[in-house]
Amino acid sequence: MRLVEATIQNYRSIGAQTRFQIDDLTTLVGPNNEGKTNLLRALGLGMNLIELWSTLPSSMSSKGQLTGGQARLVMRGARRAPAANRDQKWGYSWEEDYPISKQEKRGTHPTVLRLKFSLTPKEVEEFTEATGISNNGELPIEMKLSKNAASFGVIKPGKGAATHKAKAGEIAQFITDRLSFVLIPAVRTDAEARAMMSHLAKLQIQKLTYSEEYKELTAKLQSMLDTALGTVGDELTESIKGYLPSIVGIEIKTASFEASSIVRDVQIDDGVMTSLAHKGDGVKSLVTLALIQELAKVTARSNSFILLVDEPEAHLHSFAVHELQILFQELSETQQVILATHNPIFVNRDRAASNLIVRRSEAKIARNLSEIREAIGVQLHDNLESAETVVLVEGLTDATLLSQILAPEHTRMADDIRSGRVILKATKGSGKLRAVISKEKSTVCRIIVVLDNDEAGRAEAAQLRDSRLLKESDIFMLGDAARKSSEIEDLLEPASYLEALSSTFDREFNSNHFKNPGKKWSQNLAAAAASLGIASNGIELEREAKIAVASLAPTGQRLLKPTAREPIQQLIRLVWPDADTQPRR
Repeated sequence: MRLVEATIQNYRSIGAQTRFQIDDLTTLVGPNNEGKTNLLRALGLGMNLIELWSTLPSSMSSKGQLTGGQARLVMRGARRAPAANRDQKWGYSWEEDYPISKQEKRGTHPTVLRLKFSLTPKEVEEFTEATGISNNGELPIEMKLSKNAASFGVIKPGKGAATHKAKAGEIAQFITDRLSFVLIPAVRTDAEARAMMSHLAKLQIQKLTYSEEYKELTAKLQSMLDTALGTVGDELTESIKGYLPSIVGIEIKTASFEASSIVRDVQIDDGVMTSLAHKGDGVKSLVTLALIQELAKVTARSNSFILLVDEPEAHLHSFAVHELQILFQELSETQQVILATHNPIFVNRDRAASNLIVRRSEAKIARNLSEIREAIGVQLHDNLESAETVVLVEGLTDATLLSQILAPEHTRMADDIRSGRVILKATKGSGKLRAVISKEKSTVCRIIVVLDNDEAGRAEAAQLRDSRLLKESDIFMLGDAARKSSEIEDLLEPASYLEALSSTFDREFNSNHFKNPGKKWSQNLAAAAASLGIASNGIELEREAKIAVASLAPTGQRLLKPTAREPIQQLIRLVWPDADTQPRR
């Protein structure tokens, strides 16, 4: 089950109806005090109300709308957040949560929260089994809250509306059983950490409920508890009959034994055992980060999960921010993550439309990365104003050479490279890549790294994977498939650069000098230089030769080896996933 769309109206600063799509990784960006936090809280309130409605007796839940005391009970009850959020100030208060500017007006409209869910084919079948109602794969829920009324229902016009209304409790329970959520506010406290740990404890205890031994023990303990409280009820009955003779009996109900998973304190031993409540904001944020990771792993094994985080960058140093961004990216591959942030690190670069720009309390889909940069005030360097993708390569000449290989192949590629939408940028050696990647993340560009398929390139790729600075799919090993080790020059037919080399070194190079498949291009070059009596050697020889090869004016199509066609086509698909990659005729 996935949350795919939300509509918010008349909640705090969100006055006008604001509708937006929700992806696996959705980022709310924009200036301060424009409504990001309120949109995030509205989503959490909506999910909490669904969970609350599932606990109501059918005599209440099937009404569709509750008024008076019952409505106030629901709105007060919503203040009791789910286990992961129990210490937060949840719930709905008309005086606090309805737009203040509208409270004095007559005929005010209610606060409206609409959440649309998508169901898998299996869940569609399960929905029919649980409720007796057919479903087309979409489940739109609408909740309305006003000063003295609260309603819950499925948006279903026509004759099916009555059936959905009668089954509101079962529908809410169906969603609650398959989709959980956690909202982490910008201000991290030990209360949030305890609440998340309580949720983790609850999930672990739920696993035990499948054990027959656990069932027998909890039933026995519950029976003992009920017996003890039954005695209290009997004694209280006798006492109160003296005042109210009509009283027949009093029963004391308690939460089930399984509910006793609330964490009272978290203590950290960093040399001295100290309560988390007495640690600094940075430590609390880092503990929260670790809890997010663990909660995501545990929850992913059971059902779908929505993580809502306000200002994930709060109180974290830059390294932790990058770690958290990687965690969110990985989590979004199986679950849903919704962020409200000012930090460009958390922007979804892979899909601009997954970023929502929030201005004047309205959320609109970002059309391009430039809009996102403007919204969060990114000051670009290196003339990257129009850049959408940055391709980082190792050597000084690799960027020039790769652009000459790509541009003549496809019109779209040539236009994007020329206009700066795609930037090919040298990092002056593979060892500096990680520092450059960390810097480039602030540009909001999509980042791809292209490495030579040689020993140094493979070692750098391994370090990039270990550091998790990039998704593994954004690391591309470019080389000649016919060689164990190769560089970008190995993709070219020697005929395309022999004249340039001969002119540079005043020696007669030929194609046989670069045919040894056991050596990469620079090694073959060194062997050729030795046989031709060239005085330059080592780094100086390689630098001069690579400059000569890369400085050729690209007249027509570069001469690629047949074995280079497939890796180049794969690289094009990575850099331009939505482009027609048919070569020029």
